[in-house]
Amino acid sequence: MISVEEAREYYHGAESGHDFDHVLRVLALAERLARAEGADLEIVRAAALLHDIARADEDETHGDDHAQMAAVRAQSILLARGVPTEQADAVAHAIAAHRFRGSVAPQTLEAQVLFDADKLDSIGAIGVARAYAISGALNQRLWGEVAPDAVATRAQRNASHTAVAEFVVKLSKVRERVFTRAARQIAEDRHAYMAAFFARLEQEIIGER
Repeated sequence: MISVEEAREYYHGAESGHDFDHVLRVLALAERLARAEGADLEIVRAAALLHDIARADEDETHGDDHAQMAAVRAQSILLARGVPTEQADAVAHAIAAHRFRGSVAPQTLEAQVLFDADKLDSIGAIGVARAYAISGALNQRLWGEVAPDAVATRAQRNASHTAVAEFVVKLSKVRERVFTRAARQIAEDRHAYMAAFFARLEQEIIGER
């Protein structure tokens, strides 16, 4: 439907947490999960390659849902390339349903695979790296006490939020949200690494290690 190099053109200027490197990691995970679960690889590949093409627009508007915008845009791109409507619709649904805090639930195996692949890239060692890349761009502190009422919303994109809080309110819950058995196995391993990192970080912050 669309090649890696063709998709790359839609990500110029993307921030490091959601750049084309992220897309390639999600693609690799999505292909791995699709093969393990028997999903349609062609649908999964196209959805993975195009899932964040509207992320920059969401960051600029501070409100529009990038998943919904990307779904519409991806559908138009694929239809213009002569992709059958049924396949373009399947890709669009997977993209519309890939967001952690989204309003659309994944209804197909391919959508579940994309959701899982995208979420797996937010945890583990790469999840820690991405959390701090975003935290650094927002000039947030390296560590801080997590407020008891902290929740996973876009309001966290402020100077008082931290990557530690992101772990507590969102990243620590990712393993509970994935759909496929293959993703759950990967999520358990990545969650354990991430939890150990933040536990060690707190020990170093308070001088115990």
